[in-house]
Amino acid sequence: MKRLELEEIKSRKRPLIVATVASVCWSLLSFNAYSVTFVLFFAIVWLYYYLSRRALRTLTITRSVDRERLFSGETLTLKYSVEGSRFISLSTTLFPVIIGDREYFVPKESSFVLSSNGTGKVETKITFRRRGKKDLSRLVLTSKDPLRFFSHIAKYSAPESILVLPKVMNIDYFPLRLRELLPGSRSDFELMEDPVDFRGIKEYEREPLNRIHWNASAKLGKLMIKEFGYTAVSNTILYLDLNLSREIFARDVWEKIRIDYEEIAVQLSLSLVRFTYGSGGRISLVIVGDEVLRLSGLGRDWTDFAEVLADTRGSDQGPQLSEIIEEDLERFDPATTVVIISMYLGEDILPQLLRAKSHSSRVVVIIIPFSPREPWTKRTVSYQILPRTIEGLKRRAALLEEEQIVVRVVGDNQSIQEVLVDLENR
Repeated sequence: MKRLELEEIKSRKRPLIVATVASVCWSLLSFNAYSVTFVLFFAIVWLYYYLSRRALRTLTITRSVDRERLFSGETLTLKYSVEGSRFISLSTTLFPVIIGDREYFVPKESSFVLSSNGTGKVETKITFRRRGKKDLSRLVLTSKDPLRFFSHIAKYSAPESILVLPKVMNIDYFPLRLRELLPGSRSDFELMEDPVDFRGIKEYEREPLNRIHWNASAKLGKLMIKEFGYTAVSNTILYLDLNLSREIFARDVWEKIRIDYEEIAVQLSLSLVRFTYGSGGRISLVIVGDEVLRLSGLGRDWTDFAEVLADTRGSDQGPQLSEIIEEDLERFDPATTVVIISMYLGEDILPQLLRAKSHSSRVVVIIIPFSPREPWTKRTVSYQILPRTIEGLKRRAALLEEEQIVVRVVGDNQSIQEVLVDLENR
């Protein structure tokens, strides 16, 4: 729980000044009981004005946040406690100020009457659409007199930020082709798991029925499955390309498209990382953005990748994917699956893909030029027109699929999950 400090107070009192001047002039021109009453009335209003302004300076405001990290789409709860002023009551409205990259929403205001020596409590729930660091430091509190002759706007702040992690997609399939054998373990390339090496049980998550541990399920009252050790692991290098390709001509247009692409590509990358961890594989992540970031899966949990991906950004003038792949050819080996996620790749990338395949087991390229369909929505009529360079890459790569260079362009009427299932079936 943090206490917020006052930054500034601005007051709007022009209606009060005009009304006061009018009442004084009336009293001077026509001195009677009515005019004197109005002058006394506005004297009381002015007294309330100064007392309320002073009260805002002495308020004690504290804020608590229910978590420091959350995934996009989850709800964050902010709680504010406002301790009342002395002698007077205030009619107040509280506005939390949320500052975040590419967030377009305004939290709901909360109005309440703060009695003298009382405490007001306000709870605000916020859902973030996009990943990244969000600044929760500032708070705006407004107070108006009942007759609307004046108002105060007070700004308070205390350092506070949270990290919104990318949303995780539900992925059931992805083609991790070859496995790297574990020393001292029985090899079996058809299955990564060793059915002799029983490790324990876990809750059922759409696995085959022959994996269900019926005795444990009966005791616990829910379906449980058997967990086995692994005889081999997959080795994957995932390239996440967030930059604009030099081949793009209409850069201003694609720069705007890239904003939504970043969210989808980051979500897919994190989902593939989690899928690989869940299947007992190894994965390294190379992020081609403002700068090139490399994350090895050794000694990490998949949530470590989420924290890095939450704050990565692309650029229209950043490093090029083809150059990074050329530099990394020596990192590949015959047990490596190379996965590339990009928004725009043309035929110029083919030489790098061929060289990458010559050093590795398989190259999988997923191109997402436009926002894909959500898996729970119905198909509609597609009006997508792909750029010529992507169409050319798609045609040429179709001839190379037998050589384990697989290119998929996600259409605006396809979901990411459908494309991944198609990859698994092929």
